[in-house]
Amino acid sequence: MRCRVCQAIAVVTLGSLFLGFSGAALAISPLNMEKIWKNNGAVEGIQEFRFGLVDWTGLTVSVEGVAPLKGALPSARLLGQRAALTDARRNLLLLLYELRFGLPEKLESIEVSGRIAEAHIDFERVKDENYIVGLTLPLEKLLDECVIFGAVVR
Repeated sequence: MRCRVCQAIAVVTLGSLFLGFSGAALAISPLNMEKIWKNNGAVEGIQEFRFGLVDWTGLTVSVEGVAPLKGALPSARLLGQRAALTDARRNLLLLLYELRFGLPEKLESIEVSGRIAEAHIDFERVKDENYIVGLTLPLEKLLDECVIFGAVVR
């Protein structure tokens, strides 16, 4: 029994060491950050993309999500909020794709799937029967922690 406990401790220790090193290895290097900046035009300050804004000085990204409100009930407002958050998260993925790979001039459609890191909600408001949400995420977090699983650009 004591041997099994020792083995379990060894496995947990090795696993935590491996996870600790792999997390540090994922951080984007300043050289890669500069390369991404140059590939996107080397704009100083805030740069507008199709799916959001990148503040190259403050190293943040901002996107908006919009969803129509279907009625005046509180449940409609909650559904609108949820749909706007989903739209904003999708825009984060699309902005990540645009930063990494660029987009063609005549974009017909783009489908993207992936995983997004939790972003800060800057604002929520209702305007013209639409629920609007603004999200901000550190640029490094977008480039390090957000992953695109697949994309189809037409």
